[in-house]
Amino acid sequence: MPEQLTGHFFGVGSLGEPDSSVPKKYISKLTLPYVYQLTASRNEDMIRQFAAVIDDFEENGDFILDVDIHTYREITSEDGSLLPEEVNLHALYSLIDGTNYPFFKTQQTAPSTMCFSIRDSDGNQLVNRSMFHFFERLMSRIAQGQFNHLKEHCKTIIFCQDDPGLGFVKNMIETGKVTDLTLEQIIQKTDGIYPEGVIPAFHFCDDWRGLQKDDWFPLWESKPKLAHIDVVRYPPIVESGQAEKMNKFMQNGGGLALGILPNVDDSFSQSVLD
Repeated sequence: MPEQLTGHFFGVGSLGEPDSSVPKKYISKLTLPYVYQLTASRNEDMIRQFAAVIDDFEENGDFILDVDIHTYREITSEDGSLLPEEVNLHALYSLIDGTNYPFFKTQQTAPSTMCFSIRDSDGNQLVNRSMFHFFERLMSRIAQGQFNHLKEHCKTIIFCQDDPGLGFVKNMIETGKVTDLTLEQIIQKTDGIYPEGVIPAFHFCDDWRGLQKDDWFPLWESKPKLAHIDVVRYPPIVESGQAEKMNKFMQNGGGLALGILPNVDDSFSQSVLD
């Protein structure tokens, strides 16, 4: 992590402001400007904004996707980059207005959360090996599209994957509801999505202290990255074994983005550092 960013604000992305032009005025002035999503916009939902690049998405209802062999091959067999349209990711376009940024953060949804959040017309969740591969390829191509879009104007790019569904998928694997996919495969493939040349980051969005399988802690024993952890809802009280894993994680190049601000609707009128 660049020393210049130590102690500065690491934005999570979602904003309650209904006017997309308002956040740009202050976000562009931050030490780490970031791509934001407006919760008031249906099109900027964290699932819809990326799944919308699939032609058949939501033809039969909200968050419904029926994947035929043509669509599957189109996404998994081709390597070309993909980029959501401006209506789905407004800030990615509005912030890149000719301004050059020394540091910039963008984000996208991790493939396990895409699997967990989308269903077929029969109501089945798409959590299995073949559909995880489908969404892993989709998000890899979108990641490259984001990188290509940003690289000419952003010297250092922090690329965060948000994965609020990972804990649920982990539970489905452990309870036998998913039998052809492992947590190890998910972590390995998710780590492979980051484009070369970015600083990787990851937001589990849940109780990070419990992300564990036997004596393996995926957050600390995977690709070194910036781990975004909520320490308000989940205080950093851990056993010595996990503390040692965290120390080694940081020694290997990992870093921490600490979630210390409560999630409130009231705006902050002064600098977070103040």
